[in-house]
Amino acid sequence: MNKQNLVVGIGCSKNKDGYVAACDAASQAIKQLGGKKPTISFVFYAGEYDPKVLNKGFLKVLGKTEFVGGSTDAVIYKTEIIPTGVVVCSWYSEYLHVGVASSDNVRKNPYAIAKKTVLEAVGKISVDKYLDSYMQFARMKKENLASLTRIPSFFTFLFTRGYEQNRMGNEDIIIEGTADAIGHYIPIFGGSLGNNMDKVFRGEPYEIYTFHSGKMYKDGLAAVFVYSGLAYSNSIAHGGEPMGKLGYISKVTGGGFVVSGICDQPIKQWYAKTIGVPLKQFESNILFYTQKYPLGFPDGYGNIVMRAGGVPFGNDLSYIAPFKENTPVWVMDIETNKLIVKAPRQIKEDIDHHLGKSLMPLHTFVVSCSSRRRILDPKSSKKELQTIAKLSKLPLVGFCSFGEIGSRPAETCHYNHLCTNLFNLYNEILPDV
Repeated sequence: MNKQNLVVGIGCSKNKDGYVAACDAASQAIKQLGGKKPTISFVFYAGEYDPKVLNKGFLKVLGKTEFVGGSTDAVIYKTEIIPTGVVVCSWYSEYLHVGVASSDNVRKNPYAIAKKTVLEAVGKISVDKYLDSYMQFARMKKENLASLTRIPSFFTFLFTRGYEQNRMGNEDIIIEGTADAIGHYIPIFGGSLGNNMDKVFRGEPYEIYTFHSGKMYKDGLAAVFVYSGLAYSNSIAHGGEPMGKLGYISKVTGGGFVVSGICDQPIKQWYAKTIGVPLKQFESNILFYTQKYPLGFPDGYGNIVMRAGGVPFGNDLSYIAPFKENTPVWVMDIETNKLIVKAPRQIKEDIDHHLGKSLMPLHTFVVSCSSRRRILDPKSSKKELQTIAKLSKLPLVGFCSFGEIGSRPAETCHYNHLCTNLFNLYNEILPDV
């Protein structure tokens, strides 16, 4: 197909001046649209920028168009993870219709606010009754009805406020509220916004900012609901494998955010025994061991969802998403680089199988775990991005997250950690896939 059904603009700036960096990255993205008004733009930054100054820069260039994003541990551009910089990605297509909504103070009632926010986004969709009716007719005429259910004409992006000291992100609850609003099999993609993750480990205070078209939040949620005539795909993987015997969560406190016991043993004792190190050695460097050997539990589809490293909480370990008692758990081996860098291959196999063909996307959006880049050595981390970059026609763009929101194709969404999470958008329209 020669017609350009999708136009993508991508910009990046490492300028230390926030206003200049925001204007520069946004201007690069807008210029690449060739005069088209962006349907939606995504804006992310990492580093010690003043968010108000960045916001002014985004507003100057992007004007009254819709944009969402916020602060992150690092931004991703091409094959580089950038700890100080700004990235902007703009989409234009007559086959994409978006509704965008946002909320602040999400912690007060994450389930209800998530549900309300995504339904507000759905309500803002503006549909062309002629073009879009024809698109649905064309899909039905060219293929059977199974095609419409296998690849829905809708998907959702979610960007949540991630973990802060004494303030959990409540991403599991946000996903539940979103899925209850739009249906559990509409793909949900995104991740937790954040800050420099080293501050978490050093116990330093930080703020997490969410942007939505000029609005700024410190406890925010941004939802983008898309009615798409373009082909798209998504999948997620971590490449880790279980080690040791299967255990089970035997005692939790704090609503499940603090794990006290596994297999009726104190969690630290069970952990040290499972990974084969003396208890005193484990306790002397808990974050090191729980980052490299996180807990994982089955999701009911044959996959394993991982929880990022446990943080000491008295005699127990606390996590940024809750566990339930009696949940089966493994310690996961993600230290071996040959295991973890297989994630891009797993994702490509998932997507090719789901599409029924090998199709190169025009654009790939990447959300990769902040802990992942700290576990992989720099060579392997670079190799992973280089592998992903070869799967797409345009440069990669995305960010390093405090948690990944996504699923494998045609499966329900989960809140994940230590994963690579990819969303692909194609130039092909859905009747041609």
